Amino acid sequence: MTGSLGLPLLKWVASPNFSERGGARVDLVVVHDTEGAYAGAIDWFAQKRSQVSAHFVLREDGAEATQMVDLANKAWHVCAFNSRSVGLEIAGRESAGFSDAAWLAAARIVAYLLHHLQIPCRFAEGGVGPGFCRHYDLGAAGGGHDDPTTDAAKWQWFCGLVAAEYARGDLPAIWAPGGKALACSLTPRESAAPGRTAPAAPPPTRRRSSQSSRR
Repeated sequence: MTGSLGLPLLKWVASPNFSERGGARVDLVVVHDTEGAYAGAIDWFAQKRSQVSAHFVLREDGAEATQMVDLANKAWHVCAFNSRSVGLEIAGRESAGFSDAAWLAAARIVAYLLHHLQIPCRFAEGGVGPGFCRHYDLGAAGGGHDDPTTDAAKWQWFCGLVAAEYARGDLPAIWAPGGKALACSLTPRESAAPGRTAPAAPPPTRRRSSQSSRR
């Protein structure tokens, strides 16, 4: 079952782990994986003691997602990049891989967020400039993790999926829990034509850090 125009059905479970953006311009979408199950990740992010969160968690089959932090607020997912970013977690483990359905749903969500927030559709290598990237691309400043993949070919394939979904141009104005058309304080008042550039090559492999906090 899907929600608005091919996006997953969206639910809402509030996380207490968020803070204000302090006026920062949101210009980066970061893709993660949970390194665990969908329900477990939601439960963990909903606990204050975890001190971590993400805006969205995508179920393993790509058919459902849960929003946990409002886009106007800062989720705690990529340390130094939190203020300017939106975090999307794909449920599952990197070692086991993710289904094509999950990758496609994630690409659709990323394309929606780029469109909704008027962010250019480009791979923001190292988090430099506007666009989207992996948690892995942000290095130590982003917490030192290597999710959702360090496979350059797989990431380039995903970049192609995002570009294709973005180019389709049939994205909804608002994707909200329960299908309700809710206003968002980050929704631009005027539409602009975002730039599109070819994704750059991903950086070399980094080792996974044991650091769990993303605040």
